[in-house]
Amino acid sequence: MNLKIWIEAARLRTLPLSTAGIIVGSSLALGQSDMNFSWSLFALLMVTTIALQVLGNFADDLGDFQHGADNDDRVGPQRAVQSGELTIDKMKKGIAAMAIFAFSIGIIMLIVAFGLNVQFTIFLAIGIAAIIAAIRYTVGRNPFGYRGLGDFMVLIFFGLATVVGSYYILTKQLSAEVWLLGLALGFLSMGVLNVNNLRDSENDKQTGKRTLIVKFGVPFGKTYHFIICIASIAIFIYCILRHCSPMALLWIAVPTALLVAHGIRVLRCADVKTLDPELKKLSLTTFLMSILFAVAIL
Repeated sequence: MNLKIWIEAARLRTLPLSTAGIIVGSSLALGQSDMNFSWSLFALLMVTTIALQVLGNFADDLGDFQHGADNDDRVGPQRAVQSGELTIDKMKKGIAAMAIFAFSIGIIMLIVAFGLNVQFTIFLAIGIAAIIAAIRYTVGRNPFGYRGLGDFMVLIFFGLATVVGSYYILTKQLSAEVWLLGLALGFLSMGVLNVNNLRDSENDKQTGKRTLIVKFGVPFGKTYHFIICIASIAIFIYCILRHCSPMALLWIAVPTALLVAHGIRVLRCADVKTLDPELKKLSLTTFLMSILFAVAIL
């Protein structure tokens, strides 16, 4: 039973989203025929990013409860600390354990990728920053998520860091295209956060959680959401056309249609409290897009 509670607190429905950036960055690396692709590094990248996602979910569970955002008025699944299934002390221990695990796996990955050199030091600093950001998103005084900085942090760590970072770790190179794809994945990850913030906008306003929706309003949030979904689609189309014939766009036709339909549903939604199912749909569609993008360019 205790294991089941921890699994629920890990929020498995968010994990496909966290791996999508690794898949996109790695597929670009694998597509370079002159590179010796390292499957062991790919596996370590996947484990590290999943560990960071779970760490963030544990911290979010604790932080939102401590700040009062997780209450009876909140829409969506009840969380572990809020429900009393895990005490604050147990969740703090879980956060510490997951932070140590993510750090350890990350160290192993960086040693395999670079050895002990300047690159190792730079990426170690980025990894430590990712761990701190995962915890400080909702935990502590004046956390990022309560100052309207959540979207920016998601863009950096779920988009640019995962796509650009995985590509560089596997190839030791950079390109303008990989930065664009980092933005595309970042936009879709921002979309998942934005749906969450739209859904909880009234409760967030009452509890002092100053998300972009609370600051600028629901109509802004709906338009903003549609724009970042379309921008992400445009980047994927552009990058596929750089590698392949227009026929290759058929590979991403389904996730593209799903993203457009999703964006329209959010744009036209009359009651934002009904948006909870769109969280899972967007997360899984992002994962599907990453898989089919990889197939298309390979």
